[in-house]
Amino acid sequence: MLSILIRTYRDPVFDIVYEIHEQCQKLDLRYEILISDDYPHGEKVEEEKLSKFPNLTYWKNQSNLGRSNNLNTLINTARFDYVLLLDNDVLPLRKNFMSSYLKAIEHKCKVAFGGLTYAHESPQDSQVLRWLYGHKREAKPVEVRKEDYKYEVLVSNLLIDKSAFQQPIFDTELTTYGYEDLVFSEELKAKNIEVCHLDNPVVHTGLETSSEFLTKTETALLTLKALIDRKKISENATPLSRLYFKMKSTRTLRLFLIALNPFQNKIRRHLISKQPSLFWFNVYKLYYFSKQFQNK
Repeated sequence: MLSILIRTYRDPVFDIVYEIHEQCQKLDLRYEILISDDYPHGEKVEEEKLSKFPNLTYWKNQSNLGRSNNLNTLINTARFDYVLLLDNDVLPLRKNFMSSYLKAIEHKCKVAFGGLTYAHESPQDSQVLRWLYGHKREAKPVEVRKEDYKYEVLVSNLLIDKSAFQQPIFDTELTTYGYEDLVFSEELKAKNIEVCHLDNPVVHTGLETSSEFLTKTETALLTLKALIDRKKISENATPLSRLYFKMKSTRTLRLFLIALNPFQNKIRRHLISKQPSLFWFNVYKLYYFSKQFQNK
């Protein structure tokens, strides 16, 4: 009935596997758990502990496929049409997590998104930026998602009926970090495919340090530029790109870059401090994104 697909990159997966397995066993559900480790070197993560779970297959890719192609590999390998995509660093918030997705299957949802949440307590100082961004920007209540973000999904907690989509589902040319969620969401919007938004969140437990998150954000912005250049998404696909092209058309972009140039390192230091501001995070993202177009 259901294939549960977990992608990882040499990170532990035992906690989420244990919780998902426990819930599935109580439901007497036909299921499988597939785990694809996209780090081709070293030993298999937790292989001995994972081997004790029934209905579980774990493998390491022979080369780094990238996040989208790792998902495609998992989906193509899955036995069942319904696939539940989960990241390795999340945990279900509630004990009825799996039963909620079974109801979505019974209602024949082609796509169901359960949402993402974060701990309310502020983490250690080195992780504040990632927590703040997730808490304020990613953790949207189900009512808000239904009203204002009805096509937007995250692949960290996503149910898909793969028989409803042409394979491969995710962009095979997207090999760098970031925005596979956006490309898929744009496809849903273009095809007017309804997303069943559920109040069934996972908690994001794997917070990076602020420095690591900032570096990953920079990589993701390079990916965003490449997607726009390749016309995979429109210039208006994100608030950031929409603002950039608006500023470019009104010639305020040059003034913005001149004003920010002397302060870029100071802003970066602020963002990895223990009290970062999302306002300055947005400013830094716009500056970094704009510079990539200037460097053409």
